[in-house]
Amino acid sequence: MTSAPSHDPRPPAPPSPSAPAVNGCFLDRLVLIAADRGLVADRTRLAEAHGIAGDGFPIETVLAVAAALGLNARHARLSWADLATLGPSGAQSGEPSGGGSGPEATALPALLIFRDGATAILDAIDPGTAPMAEADGPARVLLRNEGPPELRTEAHLALDRTDLALFWGGDAILPGPPVPAAR
Repeated sequence: MTSAPSHDPRPPAPPSPSAPAVNGCFLDRLVLIAADRGLVADRTRLAEAHGIAGDGFPIETVLAVAAALGLNARHARLSWADLATLGPSGAQSGEPSGGGSGPEATALPALLIFRDGATAILDAIDPGTAPMAEADGPARVLLRNEGPPELRTEAHLALDRTDLALFWGGDAILPGPPVPAAR
């Protein structure tokens, strides 16, 4: 038995029930990540083209917007230790900042997706003062503080493993090398 076609412009929900539905705030954060990489985007046009209004978007929609921005991104389910393999934007030869070269190696910033669907920009990994072993993960992660500039006391919110685990289950959108966006 088939059902009537839906008028919802968003793609169907992802097959993985573990991936949370993403709040619409992801669009602004992906535009910021694109700008960090020198990619210019029209937020209004992207929102209209992908039906971004409200909340509850599947990962596929987030990836479609990232592709439209030229971010060449993918969804990954990461552990705390995997974060050590993420490298800074402009890392040479794909070498991440944590010294790893595993399958998760990519350039930061990246988009973290929290269990409630909210998102944050992961700008950097802080290995701490001791040598970082990839198996242990970083000392802290640095999330971009997006509050009004006049109210910000710090550019980043530094969270350790315990603090981040309170609201992050491992979902991330990892941009790859930039590709020209089709507009």
